[in-house]
Amino acid sequence: MTILTSLRDALFGTAWAPLARGAWCRRQRRRLRGAGKPVVWVPRESVAWAEWGAAHGFFTLERMSGLPYLSALAAPAA
Repeated sequence: MTILTSLRDALFGTAWAPLARGAWCRRQRRRLRGAGKPVVWVPRESVAWAEWGAAHGFFTLERMSGLPYLSALAAPAA
């Protein structure tokens, strides 16, 4: 953990968590929309945020041999 992260957590505590989680989910969604990124692998420490993002419609969370990854949501049918 960096000094800035420690300081942020000490000052804002849990009030920062929802904002950070939403920012993380938006960043992953942008990565999925980029060219050549059909999936984004999720590190173990980020699985809880990925599950939240999938539940709130940012992307889909799937698993391959137990390893979690994100994929873009399918476009709605016209």
